Amino acid sequence: MDRIRLMKWQRWFMTGPLFLALAVGGAGIALAEQPAGTPGPPPQRERLITPEDRSAIGQIFWHRVQERLGLTDQQVVDIRSLLQVQRTAARADVQNLIAARRQLRTLLEQPTSDSAAIQAVATQVKGLQAKLFDDRLQAQLALRAKFTPEQWQGWLALHKGRGHRWMRRGGAFGPGA
Repeated sequence: MDRIRLMKWQRWFMTGPLFLALAVGGAGIALAEQPAGTPGPPPQRERLITPEDRSAIGQIFWHRVQERLGLTDQQVVDIRSLLQVQRTAARADVQNLIAARRQLRTLLEQPTSDSAAIQAVATQVKGLQAKLFDDRLQAQLALRAKFTPEQWQGWLALHKGRGHRWMRRGGAFGPGA
């Protein structure tokens, strides 16, 4: 029995340094492969869709809408400009709403916040939400005026269910989750 035990220990003493050399050598190689340079943020990735791609996709979308709804070229120009103006006008209000919501969240997280300050920021959030809603409503009314009744029904059919598109694919965690 002692002979067997002695052979096991000899095997460990012979293979142990080999494993140690492999581990130290592997760590040395891993350290040597790291690029030299100043640490900082990773480089910006190239965007998948370029502005030219986005423009081409927009042209295809509007060409298809024009065909499906029977729109004239002038209607397409008017509708696109109306939507662009509405989007541009809403951008600043959306940024202000995001900042106000962030400020409200910060105030609510602090245990010593003044309730009057919280109410003031909440009123600001409600006002911005109401303004954005009113602007969307006015844009929808102006948009509806650009269509004939049949075209308007087609437009609504095209856009029905476009909100929360990810929900139709099984939710945020995939189908069946």
